[in-house]
Amino acid sequence: MMEVRRNAGIWMAAAFCASLGLAAGIVAHFGLERGVPVALAATARLAFLIFWPAYAGGALASLFGNVFSPLREHARELGLAFAAALLVHLGLVACLCALGHPPRVRTFVIFGVAAGFTYCLAALSVPRLREALPRNLWPPIRAVAMNYIALAFFVDFARFPLNDLGAAVKYLPFAALATVGPMLRLAAWAQKQRHTFGRIDLRRQRL
Repeated sequence: MMEVRRNAGIWMAAAFCASLGLAAGIVAHFGLERGVPVALAATARLAFLIFWPAYAGGALASLFGNVFSPLREHARELGLAFAAALLVHLGLVACLCALGHPPRVRTFVIFGVAAGFTYCLAALSVPRLREALPRNLWPPIRAVAMNYIALAFFVDFARFPLNDLGAAVKYLPFAALATVGPMLRLAAWAQKQRHTFGRIDLRRQRL
């Protein structure tokens, strides 16, 4: 158990330091006023690149085999690393508000709920807290939270202007991943249902 906690702590520390270093470098280069918005965009993308394998890794392993099984096995560590990286992004949001340029209320609502879900999942990754829940409650909580976070990223990345090639290049790869992730999970779910119904039919035939 201590080894598991230590490994998760290493992942979290690495993600937090990477996000903090990225933000600090951008702010040092561009200055505070211009650097904070740029760092916000950069840390959001870094956080997403950590979140995506935690979100889609299980589906990739189910659909394409054991080559992706390490992603499924380390989904918890990746999720906690995402939560750690997101702390830097939220700190930059606070800086943006302090500079007098707060995001719109709609942005606060959509992404505030996503942040709340992120830290709810992080808290419930502690076995004692999760075991305090009714056994059948954890899977739907996790599914709703993960899919909402994925949706929030999609809303952010899918708003790139088609008439601006430079902006499209910055957004399009992330919008593509944000689109493909739910599709992979849906395909994995459909495959699981098909196998389940196949086993049920086989049992009926034997009877």
